[in-house]
Amino acid sequence: MMNQSALLKITLLLLAMYGTDAKMDIIMTKQDVLVGEEILMLCKAGAEGVITWKKDGEDFDDEKIFSAVDETSSKLIIKKAKLQDAGRYTCLCDFDSGHHDDTQIMVFVYEGPSFGSTKTYHEFLEGTDGVVPCLVTGKPVVDVQWIRDKQQIPSNEGRRVRQLQDNTLHIEKVKRDDAGTYLCQGQIRGRAIYQQLSISVVVNAPPKVNLKEEGKKVMAESETNVSLLCLVDGLPKPNITWTMPVTFDPSHHQFNSDRSQLTIRSVDRADFGEYVCTATNKIAEDSATIMLHVFEAPEVFVSAEQQRVLAGERVYVSCNVSGHPQPELHWLIKHNGQTVDSPSGRVRVVDNVLIIDEVVPSDGGLYSCIAVSTSGNASRDVAIHTQPGPPHNLTVRPRLASVLFSLKAQPVSGGTPITTFVLQWRQNVSEQWKQVKVPASDPLAIPSLKPYTLYTVRLAAINAVGLGEFSDIHNVLTQGIRKCYTH
Repeated sequence: MMNQSALLKITLLLLAMYGTDAKMDIIMTKQDVLVGEEILMLCKAGAEGVITWKKDGEDFDDEKIFSAVDETSSKLIIKKAKLQDAGRYTCLCDFDSGHHDDTQIMVFVYEGPSFGSTKTYHEFLEGTDGVVPCLVTGKPVVDVQWIRDKQQIPSNEGRRVRQLQDNTLHIEKVKRDDAGTYLCQGQIRGRAIYQQLSISVVVNAPPKVNLKEEGKKVMAESETNVSLLCLVDGLPKPNITWTMPVTFDPSHHQFNSDRSQLTIRSVDRADFGEYVCTATNKIAEDSATIMLHVFEAPEVFVSAEQQRVLAGERVYVSCNVSGHPQPELHWLIKHNGQTVDSPSGRVRVVDNVLIIDEVVPSDGGLYSCIAVSTSGNASRDVAIHTQPGPPHNLTVRPRLASVLFSLKAQPVSGGTPITTFVLQWRQNVSEQWKQVKVPASDPLAIPSLKPYTLYTVRLAAINAVGLGEFSDIHNVLTQGIRKCYTH
């Protein structure tokens, strides 16, 4: 039976539209009927009469399909529509007035569109050809159209993204911007009846590691930080891992959010080596190596920064240098500018040890152990102190009961300043030398001698190490006291 509520609605609609006019019309809720749905048609004659129905010009054999509602209308009900129920339906009326009239309506019965087992998710590798099927069924004929971003995808030959004759979507040499949502739309031909299926296309790409620089050079210092950058491409977004020449230390090694940048804080020599950045996704993995060169400024270490040695003794001073690259070591006699590079001789270098045999006053002074490398230079001075040398080029002048020494040049200092001079005198070789010590800054004079007396004199210098050699002896006759005579 027809739903009474629906019939009442149609009847009220007819009354509102046509009143009591003797005009025939067929009313139905929709002309497009899905297979299995109910077909309900109401024919309104507008006046009393006998109403009959035909389909495609043929009488209905089964009168159970239609029945009179009242003297002016008739209903036709098909409980479960089939495809063959589509066609032209005619309502005919023989009016009691003797007038004959009819009216027609087309009914469309369809099935689908449906997409069956069509896959809604596809993944393609970048650069390959992608094929996306759309399995659409339906009756009558179903037309298929692919849509993306509200735009129809053409089927023109030669287009990189196009619809093939079998309704397949073909993407030639897939690009990354081909990823997204596509709509496969199936439409019953000639009718505004369609269904859409959303299909996702995902584009994958193997990882590719791009290095900003394959090597980096840095000096090892407590305030030096270095960042290694690993630029990674790929879909899905790759995971990044690092392999380091040292054990990971969170206080020393820091990563940014996606681990594409490794920062090493307070770089030291142990950080030298290969850092391997590896990018991995479900497609593949790729890696690249950054070589971190850590340079150390040279440092110099000597066994002693000052040595006091008596003349005639031997001196040993060892020197060690560190740094990266390994510095070259050189010894320099700083007070005369000469280098010592020979392993033989009185002053020599053997296994980085400075050796001076039978030290003489001129050996006194500064020696420098120098480290030279591409990371810089460094040096450490060593002071060798010995006694002063003998005074040379001196002049002895007699004075009244005294002798004055004059030095044209200072004696060799022995590497440390001369502080005092020892002045000695005697009258004959059998006597002990008498002496007086005079500060180096004072006049070098022997006072309180006898006038008109012959003396043998000499002098020597004293520094912090001790007394040096005496000068050659000089014989000098002191002057007498001059008397004045009056006439």
